[in-house]
Amino acid sequence: MAKWIVVSGLDGSGKTTLVNDLEKWMTENGKRVKSSRLPYDEYLAKTLLNVSNDPYTDRMLFALDNRLFAEHYKKWQASNEFDIILTQRGFLDSFVHGAVQGYDYSWIAELNQLQTLPKCDVIIHMVAEARIAYERIKDDPDADKFEYLPYIRRQEEETRTAYSELVNGNSDLEHFANATNIYLDTTQMTTEEAFELTKKRLLELEII
Repeated sequence: MAKWIVVSGLDGSGKTTLVNDLEKWMTENGKRVKSSRLPYDEYLAKTLLNVSNDPYTDRMLFALDNRLFAEHYKKWQASNEFDIILTQRGFLDSFVHGAVQGYDYSWIAELNQLQTLPKCDVIIHMVAEARIAYERIKDDPDADKFEYLPYIRRQEEETRTAYSELVNGNSDLEHFANATNIYLDTTQMTTEEAFELTKKRLLELEII
């Protein structure tokens, strides 16, 4: 069965680059890799989310997207075509963004019916100081409606909190309890350093 590796975390922390570097490295080393990202549904992410001006609607849209992604994930697993499923973001990101928008973990878990969704094997938690993260993405022409500095400041705080709550056994995050966690603060890292550290940890943990 394919292992599911999630690169989770703050916008501007380097998720996209790390996913690309990991996919290239794993493929070069003979792994069959399926890469994807959440939000998964392009219409939902590009159109419906921008129609919404309401946090509750946002949360429903992301919950729907999580469940749509899960259906594709199950098919990828059942096909036995892949050794690694590698995604930019995962279900934990809904807890972070939901918390930024004022919702608690138990409510988010219930909305997503989290107990019925697949579990990942590895979470790479990426974070950086908000000002640095924003500087990295402020000119991105594909930026979404959440990528502005005040939001990213709250997202940084909630990203760090979610990691702490997870490793300290918060029962509302029990779905992720068996995942291997790798934590990267990329504030003062280059993308190459982030990749090398992640690669080292994955090899040490015998995940790859």
